Amino acid sequence: MKDWDVTALRQWHQSKSSPAKSQPCPPPKKHPCDYETFANQLLRKCRLLSQLIATSWLNGDQAKQIREIFTQATGHDDSELRQLLTGKKPNLWKQPIFTDEEIELYELKISWNSFEGKLLENAQAVISQTPPYFTLILPYPPRPALGEFTVTYEQIEEWTTASIEEEDGLIKNPFPPYPYIPLTSC
Repeated sequence: MKDWDVTALRQWHQSKSSPAKSQPCPPPKKHPCDYETFANQLLRKCRLLSQLIATSWLNGDQAKQIREIFTQATGHDDSELRQLLTGKKPNLWKQPIFTDEEIELYELKISWNSFEGKLLENAQAVISQTPPYFTLILPYPPRPALGEFTVTYEQIEEWTTASIEEEDGLIKNPFPPYPYIPLTSC
């Protein structure tokens, strides 16, 4: 099978045979040079989702609009949330977390009482499988009471603006340094 990306996954699901029978899988690349490994892509997405949720905990109009998008997506139309996650609402969130092709692979659900999200496979017992292939459960807990024993407003702001550090093509800081900020689907 080709490298694990959206196109390869889609092609594999559209074929009638498994890759193990049709062709041998190449060994995984050890260090990403011209692409990112699946695990590194997942860690980057998890971190950006965590920063997006923390951004919605801040004060201001931008945070309020992000909260409203998450609220509207609960059991209803999630098109606004999909636009937010693909970077089509740059006035609210500038960094795209998913591409247009990737977002179609996921069914989005929101958990209002969890600090940890989940990524689940949608098993389909048919030959011609259709998206969504995965369910992404985004945690959206209420902002904890601010204080030195939980998290301060400044710590939330610090996490929302922190840059991603990489070393040898791997993300060094994928998780928030404070336990009261959600981990998304990691």
